[in-house]
Amino acid sequence: MRSFPDDTEVQQAAKSMLEASQFFHQRGWLLGTCGNLSVKVAPGRILVTPSGRDKSRLRPDDFLLVDEQGVTVAGHEGKASEELAVHQQIYRLTSARAVYHVHSVPNNLASHLWRQQGYVLFEGIEMIKGIAGKALHDQIFLPIASNHQCMTELSQSVADVLRPEVPAVLVHQHGIYAWGDHPDVARRHIEIFEFLLDYVVRLR
Repeated sequence: MRSFPDDTEVQQAAKSMLEASQFFHQRGWLLGTCGNLSVKVAPGRILVTPSGRDKSRLRPDDFLLVDEQGVTVAGHEGKASEELAVHQQIYRLTSARAVYHVHSVPNNLASHLWRQQGYVLFEGIEMIKGIAGKALHDQIFLPIASNHQCMTELSQSVADVLRPEVPAVLVHQHGIYAWGDHPDVARRHIEIFEFLLDYVVRLR
């Protein structure tokens, strides 16, 4: 175990991710060892969930603090999430300070139903107002990225479809990445997009 620095930012990030993990698990979006969460706590430093751990049973000392290359500099002796490369890509391309990734039945179904179109369209749904900077009249085009088992290819796939004005990307028959400028915003965006995806799948 490499001790975390005595840093309020790291402690607050860990607390936010613990609360989000438990909430997402209760909603059925973060089951077993699936999904991953991260928070950018400083330039070149990301606090991330470990690989292969049940996200509903995480403890504060389970997280890993990694540098820009993904090398662990503090925290658990285990391995960082395999999808860290995708998080790093999102941080590079956006102003995100937190990136959360969950799997759900609605987001997988939506990615399959609208794969040919390349995006899921949301319009006229009240919950759109929960997306930062959006109003009810806005059309939201949630892009769908191709899935890959190679994390380098997956991160590039996400980068290829990412829209700066939409804080999320859906991955075909995999899950959704959503982000924000604060952990609470990333959590809210997961909630909002999961509602919207459930709605359009049921409507279809």
